[in-house]
Amino acid sequence: MAMDEYLWMVILGFIIAFILAFSVGANDVANSFGTAVGSGVVTLRQACILASIFETTGSVLLGAKVGETIRKGIIDVNLYNETVETLMAGEVSAMVGVR
Repeated sequence: MAMDEYLWMVILGFIIAFILAFSVGANDVANSFGTAVGSGVVTLRQACILASIFETTGSVLLGAKVGETIRKGIIDVNLYNETVETLMAGEVSAMVGVR
């Protein structure tokens, strides 16, 4: 199996994952800091700085555990050893259908 023919799927998956991560992170920040910014306790600039620090820290510290849960706890990737392209297409399709 030549991986070059599936490079477009990897690139598309990366773009979709980036957009999803950005939108989910923005929603988290709005939920977390909306009230504090609205009441004037924290300025918008401070909220953006704090959110950037803590969202990045959380993704770095917990991202591997999420990936491990998906890999071991949700689907058995060993079922797709012979048909990797099917697994890739399914993962990209799942990301497209998330939002």
